[in-house]
Amino acid sequence: MATVRQTLARHQMINAGDRILVGVSGGPDSMVLLHLLHHLAPSLDIHLGVAHLNHCLRGLAADADAALVRRASSALNHPCHEGRAHVSRVKQGLHLSPEEAARRVRYAFFNKTMRDGGYNKLALGHHLDDNAEQMLLALLRGSGPRGLSGIAPVRDRRIIRPLINVRRKMIEDYIATSEIACASDESNTDLRFLRNRIRHRLLPLLADEYNPRIHHHLSRLANIMRCEEAWTEALTDAPYAAAMVKRDNNHLVLCVKRLHRAHPALARRLVRRALEVLCGTLRRITFAHVIAVLRLLAESADGKEVHLPGGVRVRRNGDRLDLQRCSVHRRWRTDGPATIPQGLPMRIDAPFPETIQMASLGFGLRFSTCRADALPDWKTVGPHQAFFDLKRISAPLNLRLVRPGDRFTPLGVSGSQKLKKFFIDHHVPKNDRAIAPVLTDSNRIIWLVGRRMDDSVKVTHATTCVLVVEFFLIDTR
Repeated sequence: MATVRQTLARHQMINAGDRILVGVSGGPDSMVLLHLLHHLAPSLDIHLGVAHLNHCLRGLAADADAALVRRASSALNHPCHEGRAHVSRVKQGLHLSPEEAARRVRYAFFNKTMRDGGYNKLALGHHLDDNAEQMLLALLRGSGPRGLSGIAPVRDRRIIRPLINVRRKMIEDYIATSEIACASDESNTDLRFLRNRIRHRLLPLLADEYNPRIHHHLSRLANIMRCEEAWTEALTDAPYAAAMVKRDNNHLVLCVKRLHRAHPALARRLVRRALEVLCGTLRRITFAHVIAVLRLLAESADGKEVHLPGGVRVRRNGDRLDLQRCSVHRRWRTDGPATIPQGLPMRIDAPFPETIQMASLGFGLRFSTCRADALPDWKTVGPHQAFFDLKRISAPLNLRLVRPGDRFTPLGVSGSQKLKKFFIDHHVPKNDRAIAPVLTDSNRIIWLVGRRMDDSVKVTHATTCVLVVEFFLIDTR
């Protein structure tokens, strides 16, 4: 309890009045976290809620975990928010590893629950041993400074990890002393997984034969690297702004001369920053990908291009390095003739609903409005979001598939063009084109969903009210 109090204070994790959602799987770490926060809640003046997601991977065992969390929440008198998600479908549909698919689904569930329940913080049960394991994983992968930053105690000022300085043995002792019922996941002992081999073999070997405080030292290294990385990233801001020539939703241009003159370490950071801005993440981008992009700086590489994960194409065009995200859609079908999914076309009347779902395609749209002066930083906006000048839209809206001869004026382009040309120019696979959804008003296509909106309905300096439409996958909502 004392260690957790110190961690909360040192990292300023909690403020009086916070509404904290606790992610609870039913395992030892999250159950201890829930009980500790429950005991601290009155003195900290915080309100707790519990979130549990069934990943639909372990059958009856997963159902038993959910029941355990439900009972614990009820006994402690905290609301329990439960969800189910078919991680295997997300894994297959988005071509992800099981771990990455589960992570995406889990955080999407947490985000939705926080939004719906009015929570401003998310507490997770990562502890010091988890951080040590993460550091060794990063070292074995040959990660750079960001990868060696470990698990942050606080992320984005909303995700907190109160147990980050607590050893696993302390958690086990607390469970035994307090007689807390916990679930066990057999996969945590499966040595086919690298993390488990690190946990059960490598770390004990290092502690027994090399350094009994290896867990603490790896955690300290993570703290040092995290601080150094934050400082270095801040130093990158000005060079990045100078090197960026142009940016819109799916396209970014860097100055080749600026990259040439930069120190190799800075050049790598500039490319990584551009890819992160374009894609919203660097999870599938490796050091080898960054080096492949930098090879395009050679004089002999003019006109050449490289293709990166996530549908990113990087092309050298004279003194410009063009980075473009060509396809962001999940591939609903890969072969065979296209059929019209059930529920399309769909008419959407004003006032617009909060959410619509297309179960046959596995996605949905979320609608909201905001003032023009409340818009987010455009650098943070992804291709799954569109912002329209509400006064330029003529209701009703309709969601349908593309049709032969469809035309629109892509944002930033003068003059209309056929969707067919847009698909060809952006290398959209033929099998994806016929089932690409479009959002129309009564006069025209206003959004090729997830790819490009129409220029005629864009937000301008004269805009007062904005319609925000967000595309999401139902499995990861």
